[in-house]
Amino acid sequence: MNAGGHGSDTASVLVDASVLDIRSRSVERRNVGELDLSYRHSNLTDTDIVLQARYETESCDPQDAETVLRDITRWRKEHQPGGTLNAGSVFKNPANESAGSIIDRLGLKGERFGPVSVSEVHANFLVATKEASASDIFLFVNRIRSIVAEQTAIDLEPEIRFIGSFPNAEVAP
Repeated sequence: MNAGGHGSDTASVLVDASVLDIRSRSVERRNVGELDLSYRHSNLTDTDIVLQARYETESCDPQDAETVLRDITRWRKEHQPGGTLNAGSVFKNPANESAGSIIDRLGLKGERFGPVSVSEVHANFLVATKEASASDIFLFVNRIRSIVAEQTAIDLEPEIRFIGSFPNAEVAP
């Protein structure tokens, strides 16, 4: 995907990436244009793994860069569940409202499903215990999607990608 935040994204600095297709076991170098990057999107498939990426950034004053990084770090500490086991934002933002706001509005902050819970700090983050498995997270993501779809008719699209098979997992609409 095209990860982003704080006014920038991967596409703005990426030159190219080496991509392994796990089915054919071939490696291909793709330039940024060939990856079709947009908001939380790329044309990488579930059988593609990025092995290496090259970035090109602009020079700037080190003190200015440090100030920007400190501001971003401060903001994240205030608004996101740092120091926890989480995979970052779980759902893409639908049009007109953030996924976290929707989940929070439905009273799901703090909701627990086994070893996984919705963060009390930011509702678009799931926090897991060390005992949590990928299946636990997959099931909870789909449980949240189902609740949101039933109560709002909004289909939250996961931002995180699940690779593998997940037995007994119901997929929300």
